[in-house]
Amino acid sequence: MDKGSAAFSVSIIICSCNRAAVLQQTLEAFRSANVPADWWVELIVVDNASTDNTSAVLENFQLPTIPIRPLTEPRRGKAHALNTGLAAARGKVLLFTDDDVRPAQDWIERLALPLFQGQCDAAVGKILLAPHLSRSWLRDEYKRWLAWCETPQGEPLELIGANMGIRRHVLTRVPTFDPELGPGATGLGEDTLFGWQLVNAGYTVKFLADAAVTHHPDASRLLRSSWLQISRSHGRGDAYILYHWKHEKLTAPRLRSIWLKTKLWLRRILQPPVSMDSEGCSRWEMSYVGQIEMYEAYRSHTKRRRNYARRGLTRTSVLSYE
Repeated sequence: MDKGSAAFSVSIIICSCNRAAVLQQTLEAFRSANVPADWWVELIVVDNASTDNTSAVLENFQLPTIPIRPLTEPRRGKAHALNTGLAAARGKVLLFTDDDVRPAQDWIERLALPLFQGQCDAAVGKILLAPHLSRSWLRDEYKRWLAWCETPQGEPLELIGANMGIRRHVLTRVPTFDPELGPGATGLGEDTLFGWQLVNAGYTVKFLADAAVTHHPDASRLLRSSWLQISRSHGRGDAYILYHWKHEKLTAPRLRSIWLKTKLWLRRILQPPVSMDSEGCSRWEMSYVGQIEMYEAYRSHTKRRRNYARRGLTRTSVLSYE
């Protein structure tokens, strides 16, 4: 259907970097996606400086009911790719998912319709974990770090990039994702900060349990090395948001980092962890590692000018390479 004659227009944005095989499986999942007869839907896939055959996958792949618009963003970082997708999107509602996510058949309508109806300005849907990741030790606190979300978490409600949507009009006040956050940048949290900015702008965010996707991360995400890596990334993202956006002051970050490193060293002696290539990681170890990274990153940020007015909606400074 032509966009001009459609009752509802939707842009779906996916960003991908060097995961061509996984991306192809996600695109295959969209073959069975329902597109209502009076809807116009486009799928924007942003190749974020990939060096594998991602471009070939996008060039050769077609869907029967959804046109694919491949874009390229040479600046590494998911937020840069997201902003490229935002600038190109033509729909009145914008949906977001990831290159390792499989949407339910009715996902487009379930996530987009409440936005079209004005029930909310932004929404996050249910995110299930693929069966191949099922482990007896994988409790909810671990699952959340794999983007699992079966019920609303936290207040205000946080957006999760694997399954979220917005109405286009919110971009008039919160126009972009912060390019210093997200995979490939300083730390995680580009979707979290974007959602908090929407709330601060007075927009409503809703959890839509019927809009479901299944996350298919690689099983290597369960290894101790991966848990520690994501702990560091969360720590760096937390430090960035605390300093630049919340304007919170952390007292004696250097001393706290030294103290935590000492505690971590002693506890690893008393409770030796599993090897780096084994599955699982103690929560205490992840907590220590994340906090150490947060304090050290915070110290680094205090040498910089803040990027936002306190809880601001747009950056007051730009990256030197933007």
